Amino acid sequence: MKWFQQKSNIAIGILFLVVFVIVFRHPIEVFPDSIGYLNKHIIRTPGYPLFLETIDSIFGVNYKVALCFIQTSFCCFSIYYFTHKMRSLQLLNEWFSICLMVILLLPLVSGLKIANNILTEAISYGLYLIILAKFISYFCTNKRKEVFFALPLIGLLLITRYQFVFLIPLGLLLISWISFQQKTFKKHGFLIVLFLVLPFITSLIDKTYHKVVHGHFVSTPWTGMSLITPILFVSDAEDVEVLNTPKEKEFFQKTHYELMEQNMNIHTMSIVPLQQSPTLYYIENYANMQMGPIFQNGKEIVGNHMSEEETYIALDKMINTITKPLILDNFSKWRRIYQGNFIYGLGGSKPTLLYFIIAIVSFCMLLKRNDKICKVLFIISLATIANVLLVAIGMHAVIRFTFYNDWVLFLAIFIFLNSLHKKVYES
Repeated sequence: MKWFQQKSNIAIGILFLVVFVIVFRHPIEVFPDSIGYLNKHIIRTPGYPLFLETIDSIFGVNYKVALCFIQTSFCCFSIYYFTHKMRSLQLLNEWFSICLMVILLLPLVSGLKIANNILTEAISYGLYLIILAKFISYFCTNKRKEVFFALPLIGLLLITRYQFVFLIPLGLLLISWISFQQKTFKKHGFLIVLFLVLPFITSLIDKTYHKVVHGHFVSTPWTGMSLITPILFVSDAEDVEVLNTPKEKEFFQKTHYELMEQNMNIHTMSIVPLQQSPTLYYIENYANMQMGPIFQNGKEIVGNHMSEEETYIALDKMINTITKPLILDNFSKWRRIYQGNFIYGLGGSKPTLLYFIIAIVSFCMLLKRNDKICKVLFIISLATIANVLLVAIGMHAVIRFTFYNDWVLFLAIFIFLNSLHKKVYES
């Protein structure tokens, strides 16, 4: 066994070395979104811009090489930490741990190549894996220190990418479950309070950052743009009647007209030659809708005699005001786009059904017995569903926002194979 473990460590070392070689064979990629992080635009949350600024201040002209190395190292560390936790909980043996490690390393060397990008994904991916490892360890061992240590990491993750806010209700669910089973609500009371106040703390950090850097004590003003895009996609001209102010009406009428003119509205799909579902058409045109008519008209209407920061703040405020009445007026159409976007984000109808079956069956089994495998399957399936549920509300649920859980089904398979192997070996 010791001999096999030594071979396993050597294999892991070689695997990480291969990853570093592959990563450094590709250049650092700068995307349109990268500029916002590099220049600390007000529409970007503070985590990644501050990280980039720190790297730049230390390494200067060599910051790109250093960034690539640090992002790769952090991802490798988080992947090793996650697989080590699975091994220490006896959910995986050395062989299946290495198999899982290969799957977890794929986003670094293929597809998105997250370590080569000046985007938040590399840092978010690493933090997410560590947090999930601590959640799983806490649920399986009842050691409260695991979630205590997870709290600051969740805070860092939220000020980097706010899509992971679902980790807070997930953490509260796990704490409540254990507290109910063990009748230890008093012991977990402080932990529950910390989870409840964490969103307010991260919001305060976000606002303070924007006050110091941009001179405005506001939350990052971009959420409204994501929420309103699917609503405007399904809207019709008569929806202007549910809006109140002349400025809101002008924005809606101009934007709706241009979306219709450019065939980026659900009511113009009949004249588009390609046969596509409304959801796929929405996903393909999401960026063009948001950064085209929606953003350009909004900026023009609210941005007279304002600085860039004030324009973004005013635009976000106006859009947040008109979003609710437009959703209520188009709820059934919006819901269908949301459901389709959600199913697309999970990989289609069959994978979506499979994730829900795993979540429901593992939950039902947990009601009857305290099983580690069921606990892990419950957490990872619930985290996968919750992530896409949140993303699909506004954004197009493309791989950039959903790849964080692409390994979940592989882990489930490896855990079952490991369990089967143990039974065969023991018999």
